[in-house]
This record gives sequence, C-alpha cells and structure tokens, in this order.
Amino acid sequence: MHTGIVRPVELRDYLVVLRRRWIIIALATVLTLVVGGAFALRGPAAYEASIRLVVSVGGGAATDVPPYVYTRELNSWLASEYLADDLSQILQSDAFAGDVSAYLGESVSKAAIQGTIRPQKTHRILEVSVQSSDPEQARRIAGAIGDVIRTQSGKYLAQLATTTGQVTLIDFPVVRPASTTGSLALDLGLRGALGLFGGLFLAFLVDYLDARIRTQRDVERVLGLTVLGEIPSGTR
Repeated sequence: MHTGIVRPVELRDYLVVLRRRWIIIALATVLTLVVGGAFALRGPAAYEASIRLVVSVGGGAATDVPPYVYTRELNSWLASEYLADDLSQILQSDAFAGDVSAYLGESVSKAAIQGTIRPQKTHRILEVSVQSSDPEQARRIAGAIGDVIRTQSGKYLAQLATTTGQVTLIDFPVVRPASTTGSLALDLGLRGALGLFGGLFLAFLVDYLDARIRTQRDVERVLGLTVLGEIPSGTR
C-alpha cells in the first residue's frame, strides 16, 4: 500500500470552503439581520422619562473678604458634589421608593419604582431616569420623583446631616424611546456580526461532515496519496 505525505490544511483550503459554502454564510447573516430588524421596527421595547435636579449647599458668612470668600465658594461647590453623590444613593433606597409609591396612591408598587430609577450625576446635576414599557407610567413616576424631592427635600437632606442643602428641579419629565437610533444601529450591527460568525461555523461544519472528495488536494489530505496526474473536467 502506497501512502504519501499528509499535507496540513492551508489558508487556501479555508478560502475554498468559503467559496463553496458562501450561500450558508449569506443566508445566516441576512436572516439574522431581517429578524433583528423586524423586532426593531415593532417599536421601542421601553420608554424613558427623565428629570434633572441641581443640588447646592449654602456657604459661610456673606461678609467674607478675599481670600476667604474664594475658599467659601470652593467649599460650597465641593460640598454640593458630595451631597449629590449621597442623594443619588437615597433616590435608589427602599424608603424613597415607598414615598414615591405613596405619592402615586399605590398605583405603582414600591418594588417596581425602585427597579426603574437610574440616577446619574454630573458634578452638581442629578439626572434621574425612569424606564417602563408604558410611556405614561414612566412620565408619572418621573414626575412623582420630582414632586417628592421638591416637597420633602428637608427630610432627605436631614439624613445627610446638612441644614443648608437645597434641591431644585430644573426641568419636567421628558419621555422618549429608551432605544435611540445609535443603539438600534449598534444592535443590528451586533446581530449581523453574530449571524456572520454563526454562518461561518455552519459552513465549516457542513463542509467537515461532507465526505465527498472533489479536488487533488482533497485526495492528498484525506487519503494520504500522492496524485501523479489529474484529468481536467472539460465541456462538451
């Protein structure tokens, strides 16, 4: 029995598989994009309502003169940022969610409120976002958060051991889809990449399970035989 040298798989072998199984790759990618686009075109899965709050702390005596006046202003700014940090934690607390639920008349449970509040701090500004599948519910919860903070700010600031802190509502709730155009494009891109990699996996799997021998290299690689000659396929 004559055996030749078994040649390792080279890059061109992978390229041959890609050319031979390209339709599997294309179908998997297109199908993933179509399904993902269909879900995206159904409309946003969630809505987001947000409000913005500014947190400030009063300084020392207004009769301060330079350089003490600059120190007083700097300390006020720093204290306001620290206070905004602490207040963002209170907004996510169980007690605050209970106050908002009571303000809404128990129409929304405390657990549901606590799970939808997402505060984000930028210096002294707190942006509080609320997500819900119902845009009206998102607006109502965000509005209730602003009202509770405005009417009961003394209680929450007292928990932070400050008597000079102030919380002011900058704007009223604005409702918008939670998924923006950029996030939808990113989502479709990720789905397309997933479909592409899935198609590549299927293409190589199908080719691996296909036991047919087609080329000279297949003979040498699979059977370990040296091919001395090849009769080209002709056309009639």
